[in-house]
Amino acid sequence: MKRKNFVLILIFFLVSVNCNSQELSEGQKLWSNDSKLTVKDYKLKKSDAYNEVIVSQFLISHQVKGFDFFKKNFNNRVLNIFVGNASWIDTDNISNIDKQLLFQQLQFDLAEICTRHFRRRLLLNKRKIAKGFTIVNEISNEIIAEFSSRRLKFVNETKRGQDENKIKEWKERIIKELEELKEFRFENKKRIKLK
Repeated sequence: MKRKNFVLILIFFLVSVNCNSQELSEGQKLWSNDSKLTVKDYKLKKSDAYNEVIVSQFLISHQVKGFDFFKKNFNNRVLNIFVGNASWIDTDNISNIDKQLLFQQLQFDLAEICTRHFRRRLLLNKRKIAKGFTIVNEISNEIIAEFSSRRLKFVNETKRGQDENKIKEWKERIIKELEELKEFRFENKKRIKLK
């Protein structure tokens, strides 16, 4: 009887793990320290209704379910994604593409910092997650608000990427924070599939 229960629990666990692997849609790009944003990542055609020459959309996605709270960490359950199909770049009217791509990449890096904070907070709240997943949504909402606040501060302080000294300051700060949160990075991209 014990063996039968063990087998049933093992099957449930394996199904839970396989069903929870996240998928990227076409046009999405997972954050990576080795792969920076390029013009090719921007898929949306710019409309004349918008004044911005470049706009980037980011998504901090999470899928925490089943027995995830038993895992050592949540690094593969929370992802930082650039949404290329909702982002555009007007290469005809942009004065310095490299400078603007760096500005957008630093925003993507800020999203990665918040993503790592999310993973860290999930790990710290494992016991609460075992009692219910409401805490996951609460943390998610707080992280999204934190990212929005930090992104706005970054945009304002750097004068939309035009203040090179402030860009340099932010870049150094971001690199330092990413290093401090290194244990919460996500490196195993093999489990992420393209839809």
